[in-house]
Amino acid sequence: MTNCRACGSQNTALWFVVEGCRVRRCAECTHVYLDAEHDASSIRAIYSGYGNGGQSQYFAGIDSQVEANLDRYLRQCRDALPGNRTELRLLDIGCGNGALLKQAQRLGFHASGIEISASLAAVARNRTQCEVHEGFLCELGLPESSFDVVTMYDLIEHAANPRQDLEHAFRILRPGGVLFALTPNDRALLRRISRALFTASLHSFSEPMRRLYYPDHLSYFTAQSLSQLLASTGFELISLQSVNQELSRVQLSAVERLTARAAFWASRPFSKLGGKLVAYARRP
Repeated sequence: MTNCRACGSQNTALWFVVEGCRVRRCAECTHVYLDAEHDASSIRAIYSGYGNGGQSQYFAGIDSQVEANLDRYLRQCRDALPGNRTELRLLDIGCGNGALLKQAQRLGFHASGIEISASLAAVARNRTQCEVHEGFLCELGLPESSFDVVTMYDLIEHAANPRQDLEHAFRILRPGGVLFALTPNDRALLRRISRALFTASLHSFSEPMRRLYYPDHLSYFTAQSLSQLLASTGFELISLQSVNQELSRVQLSAVERLTARAAFWASRPFSKLGGKLVAYARRP
């Protein structure tokens, strides 16, 4: 049994098993996570096919809506910074094919990235001409207080040790610097409906759950678990909200896409039921 990935507590319980994935829930911070041990080599193995077949479609689905949202996220990061900074340095952890880096360049950031997939790192470099480090943040020894903005766009849920990654992000941010994180929301309406159907069918109706809980994602944050983790690693929370994600970035059948859109529409009146959590936090 692995301890809670967010708070380290042993006060966790097996919640359900789907397609061989054992999903646990923490009684202390409400975090939801896969009960699976990982190290650097096993994490690298998961992403060896990214950008070279495998999951390339996920990164190809960057349309105008995605770009507009990236632009909005980055503008909010810039607006939250102290007003006396000139050259703004941004680091995108898990930069994928460089979509966020490209938007950051358009907004005037001096942007660089980190990516563990060599094929994706090469794509990002060719696309943006940015410096892209290959490896894990904890391995790179980046200078302390060297970035104004650190972004984790659909990244922190992939981390074997999200606390360690946030501690390193805190270290490399300048005082007053901003962290941006976007990650799946385990309290989203679509997940609630899928879990209810899974339970009511005595775990026989597993297709929606299989699409929502899978080996690539090791953590499923709630607003509580994410805000507590940020606070415990030294960050001052600026804002935390839920939004519904763009469907262009995931492969769905026509029925699945229609179902997702219906759930998104139904969740609109409720501020905490969106599919993604969007957090902005500051290094004091």
